[in-house]
Amino acid sequence: MYDPLLRWGGAGEAHDTLGIIPQVQDLDATPPHFITPFRALAYHEVHIRINDILLPIAICAKVGWHPSSLYFPFGYIESSFVDSLKFIFRQFPAPWLTYFEGAHIPVISYDFLDRRLITLVSHLHFTDQGLFIIEQQVRMEDLLCTQPKCFTFVPTPCIPANPFLHITPPEDNKPL
Repeated sequence: MYDPLLRWGGAGEAHDTLGIIPQVQDLDATPPHFITPFRALAYHEVHIRINDILLPIAICAKVGWHPSSLYFPFGYIESSFVDSLKFIFRQFPAPWLTYFEGAHIPVISYDFLDRRLITLVSHLHFTDQGLFIIEQQVRMEDLLCTQPKCFTFVPTPCIPANPFLHITPPEDNKPL
């Protein structure tokens, strides 16, 4: 009887092809060696606290998934606070905005599903032309520093090496 899963090796010995493929219950005991996307905790709601007089203002993120592409094999998750910032601060009277001038806020967070999390943070600036984000800074986090067990799931090297060449964060010289 022919068994396609049983192969003959050299010197008349049989090799079990299925024996080299781990079973589901083996995955807990033996770390798998494959690449798979994984994500960090997504930013959803952030509270802007200015002083002890005013109550904190909550801004919410729009979370979207960008599908895979040549530069991002897993795609990426974008959490943007831009629309929430525009919506909330358009409702405030102009004199109130002075309290929020210079507030430090997250603007957009990018999770590249491969261990890298990049967050663009900025300060609020209000003018007659509208709301600006100024003094932008980039904060990068490598989840392997806090979760080293994830090493078996990540591609090496990360693609792309510089993701900011392929995404467009908001410009700081234009109003939101």
